[in-house]
Amino acid sequence: MRVAEFGGLLGEAVRGTVPCSPEGTPLWRLAREAHGMADAYLADGRTFLSSGDTMNALAAFAYASGWLDASLALGLLSGPAATGIPDFTEEQASFGGERFREKRARYRQMLASAIEAVECSPDTGSPLFPAAVAALDRAGALLAEGDRHTRGGREGDALACFSHGHGWLDAGVRAGLFRILHSRELFTAGPL
Repeated sequence: MRVAEFGGLLGEAVRGTVPCSPEGTPLWRLAREAHGMADAYLADGRTFLSSGDTMNALAAFAYASGWLDASLALGLLSGPAATGIPDFTEEQASFGGERFREKRARYRQMLASAIEAVECSPDTGSPLFPAAVAALDRAGALLAEGDRHTRGGREGDALACFSHGHGWLDAGVRAGLFRILHSRELFTAGPL
């Protein structure tokens, strides 16, 4: 898949999602914030893409997709199925050079550091505890997948995994699934 196509599919997914909870409730407000983050980063990705910056468009789209997928998994939003991270083999040739490798390495380090900086915050008896564990596991799986792509020379896929994983963590922090233990600057959203 190409980055522009991913952005188009993500746009359809964002437009097709709505909050699940009654208007005015705390969960409705949380869902609106999560939808707003996905929409804002979708718009950023489109801006980058229109200026020919495929690297930053990919990072923005993948981050937006992480927010959206986490919000759907938590039941905050309903709509189309999660977008996930597609395969960007068609465009791998354009994902190279020192600037791209530096960004991929920086996003990898940010995701690894963010995973280490949080712990699950719901009580173990709460239905939100397994959701927190699943979100943290998802971020860890995306880190490992990104590392596999890096070793395979698939820089674009690696960057997408790292950015998507960070979207999952940020959505989880915002939803109160995680307590930030240190390095608060790694997260775009704090708890309610």
